Amino acid sequence: MKIRSVFAALAVTGLIAACFGTAVKADAVADFYKGKTVTIVVAAGPGGAHTKYSQLLAPYFKKYMPGNPDFITQNMGGAGGTKAANFLYNTAPQDGTAVGILLSDTPMASRLRATGIKYDAAKFHFLGGADQPRSAFVVFKSEGVKTMDEAKRKQILLGSTGKGSQTFVVPTLTNAMLGTKFKVITGYRGMGGIYLAMDRKEVKGFQSAWDAVKFLRKQWLENDLVEVLAVNALTPAPDLPGKPLLKDLVTDPVHKQIAILLGGNTVLGRGWLAPPGVSADRVAALRSAFAKAFADPQAQADAKKRGMAWDPTNWQDMQAHAQRIAAADAKIIGTMQKALGVK
Repeated sequence: MKIRSVFAALAVTGLIAACFGTAVKADAVADFYKGKTVTIVVAAGPGGAHTKYSQLLAPYFKKYMPGNPDFITQNMGGAGGTKAANFLYNTAPQDGTAVGILLSDTPMASRLRATGIKYDAAKFHFLGGADQPRSAFVVFKSEGVKTMDEAKRKQILLGSTGKGSQTFVVPTLTNAMLGTKFKVITGYRGMGGIYLAMDRKEVKGFQSAWDAVKFLRKQWLENDLVEVLAVNALTPAPDLPGKPLLKDLVTDPVHKQIAILLGGNTVLGRGWLAPPGVSADRVAALRSAFAKAFADPQAQADAKKRGMAWDPTNWQDMQAHAQRIAAADAKIIGTMQKALGVK
């Protein structure tokens, strides 16, 4: 009986120690963040959807994060998202006071580009996302082009933020896979810059997130000014019935794999991440706080009021897709690099 009592006492002691250790760890995270500010590095210029979502969610991130730190946005557009990715990976604080929202194709860019890439996308700590925006080929109806087949016969100017962005990569690859004649004009600062370029008639369309148009350029829809030629995603867009998926338009087996890989980027479209050096306990706290923010009824109501889409994704799916890209077959990557002119 004495032996049993000893083991029982040890078990209770161990349980208390475990609970105490967990509490201490949680308190340590809260103590660290108390009174601090977390910077959300946005890989685009001001005025785009990434900025709007980050600003909307900042108070909710603060609400659920241990220590209740403030969250502020810092726009860092450039090089199709590569500037912000390089900054977060190499220069930003690695203590959890800097997080980022990058372009959905940032992991792909790390496989495709031979220069300018100073990050390993699979090593970022993905935190989850508020939406899974399907991207689309959007052009002004004044161009007289309604389908991808018609885009094979007429050149259309598309705006792009840079060669590392889906705004360049997807239409350029589509030209190679389908024979379309999109001419991509790079150098615009974020999607806000592309929208302004369209307003000024400098370019006639873009390939990027469709949902953002609904709250950043409502007038285009209200005045029936734009046409969607195709959707770049793995599943149809609910509000675009009948619009074809890019992956269903290609027939070559290698091209099919490329289109599927591109379409899978949807899961990364409106998600945040932390630099690789952030400690495990702070990453766990960030992931928990972000998940709670996405589930907050008031946050969802605020988004709905602004016409912002809401389809949260978890960090596990984001991390898995980044790993999938990192492990993609060299033949597929080589085919993409050749089409993009990457040496």
